[in-house]
Amino acid sequence: MSFTSIDGNGFGIEEPDWGCLIPDTDDESHSDLREKAHREWNRLLSSLRRYKTLGAENRHQLQRLVLAYLRYDIAASNVMRHGAVTKSKTGVAMLSMYQVEMRQADADACSAEMELGIPPRRRGQTAKATKDTGAKTTAADLFLRPVNG
Repeated sequence: MSFTSIDGNGFGIEEPDWGCLIPDTDDESHSDLREKAHREWNRLLSSLRRYKTLGAENRHQLQRLVLAYLRYDIAASNVMRHGAVTKSKTGVAMLSMYQVEMRQADADACSAEMELGIPPRRRGQTAKATKDTGAKTTAADLFLRPVNG
């Protein structure tokens, strides 16, 4: 899978190589997970672009958020399939590791969403991303003023 550069507010952000991050295993292809990651990536970029909070430095935070979404979905599916409580080899009931993973992925996703300003409640507190124009302010700029001609 190749990198796709997506532009938002003048920032070029490369999409992660989902094939590297979500490799196939010997017994299972993960092409559906890579496709879902790609869709989530584009959905998040679209949202951040719309609210002008997309910055190039957000790339890894977005990547972690997409992976947290995938982890949550996988764990939730297994909790629904096998139940939240399982029995150990000794017959003692215990919390399923999928339930634990689901909770951790949820916490990771919530944290990343808050940092990125994705929830509407936090969106107003998130600073708008600006593109660096390269103009530098010097000490002389504080003392000089434009001359009206």
